[in-house]
Amino acid sequence: MSNLSLSTRVAIALSIWAAGLILFLGLGLWNVSSSRHDADNRLLSEAGRTAAQIAGLLSLPGAPPDSMSARAIAMAAMEDERVYAIKIQTRHGILEGQRRNYLWEPVAWDDEIAENCVQGMNPVKIGGKPDGVVEVWLSPRANSEDAGMLAGRERWRFLLFACVWTLALLLVLLQWGLSNRLREYWRQRNSASDPEAVCGLINPAASAAENRDENARPMVSAQAGHEFQCSHPDSWLITAGLFRQTFAHAPNLINRLYAEGEVAGLCHLGRMLEQAGPCIGAEPLIRAAQTMQAALNDPECAARALPVEECARILEETLAALGCNAGPRPTATTGS
Repeated sequence: MSNLSLSTRVAIALSIWAAGLILFLGLGLWNVSSSRHDADNRLLSEAGRTAAQIAGLLSLPGAPPDSMSARAIAMAAMEDERVYAIKIQTRHGILEGQRRNYLWEPVAWDDEIAENCVQGMNPVKIGGKPDGVVEVWLSPRANSEDAGMLAGRERWRFLLFACVWTLALLLVLLQWGLSNRLREYWRQRNSASDPEAVCGLINPAASAAENRDENARPMVSAQAGHEFQCSHPDSWLITAGLFRQTFAHAPNLINRLYAEGEVAGLCHLGRMLEQAGPCIGAEPLIRAAQTMQAALNDPECAARALPVEECARILEETLAALGCNAGPRPTATTGS
């Protein structure tokens, strides 16, 4: 793992994190689903068992059940809150029937089942022969409440696991030093710093010299220098002095290179002047350097000497202006 790049390691860590969340979510959903299925099966078995108990109480040897005993048995069974309705029917008709209304109170049987209940049936036998049937309906309300509580517990368990799992991922990323790189990346992105420095923060191989010690400050910070120049306009004097010292002999060098036919050297010097000119706000010098490069790179240009001489002259005037105006603070036009 240590030989892999940072982006590859982060991708692997995120994949493991996502797989863990999906696995734990799947286990929770499977637990809720299987619990509901088991509860439905238990309710169905309980409905059949209740019908069998009532039928056993009504199956008296040698005498059919009467309405008083059937009513007493039915009302006793309705004490169970899970029982929605009971119907005791013989071959002569309905002997007794009770169901619950919207207030969950027992009312007389009216052949109406308003809930999605589970039904259990068992025959009533008199003298060993079937004489009727007992039907019992159990409501799944209790099971629905238990399933809702189980789903709530699974939901909180998943949230707790997700928090712990995410915290573990963050600790791993912190151990790899990713947070420092991201923080530096966003800071430089918001301040519109050098794109090469930003790329170096994302790709550690591109900035190995700066990332030898992740806890140490870099030797050079482009952002710090940019902020200092913005807050201290007098620092432009340092830039002007460095420009003057760097290109002090450049006018004579331009003439000498042109006399020796060194077109490549002249073009390189022109590119340097074109890139350094904006640092001191020398717009005429920038245009002259561009014109000289265009003339030197054009094989059909017959008058190359004029752009070369013009560039050397404007450079001399620029150096003279820097030498004379180095003292006062630059204005907005020359210090852009």
